[in-house]
Amino acid sequence: MRHPRIRTTRSPWCPRGSLSFVLMLGLAACAPEVVRQPAQLTPTIGGSAATIEIAEDASIAVGTGYSRVVRRGSVWSQVGRLVQGEVFKPVAGVFTVEGAHIHEAYLVLDGDRVVGFYLPVEHAFSPAPGTPTRLSVRRRNP
Repeated sequence: MRHPRIRTTRSPWCPRGSLSFVLMLGLAACAPEVVRQPAQLTPTIGGSAATIEIAEDASIAVGTGYSRVVRRGSVWSQVGRLVQGEVFKPVAGVFTVEGAHIHEAYLVLDGDRVVGFYLPVEHAFSPAPGTPTRLSVRRRNP
C-alpha cells in the first residue's frame, strides 16, 4: 500500500529557525528569580573608603543556576555595611547577577568570604548559596 506524500509549504511569516527561537525564549522564561531580602545599607562615612583588589579570578554561585566571575585585577571600593558584611562596589564598570532578570550587584564580604550580593536598585541582599567563596584580595586602606 502506498502512502500519500505530504507536501508542506513554508509560511512567509514563519522563517526557518523560528521554532528554535521560541523554544529558547521559553527556556529563558523559566529561569528562577534571584533570591533577595530587604536590606538596610549603612553608608561608609568619610570621603575616602577602603578598597580591595582581586588577586585571582574567583567564580561565585548566584543560586539561580548561574555563576559570576570576579576578575583578577578588578578594584572594589567599600560603600557601606550590611548586617551580613562589608559592601564593595566595582570601581570601574558594573557587576551584575542574573536569574529571571539581571540585577546590578555589589559584593558583600565577611572578611575575605563572599556571603552574597547587595542589589542597590532593589535595596536588597541576595545570599550566595553553599559554602562562601574565599577571595584572594589585597586591601588598601585610605
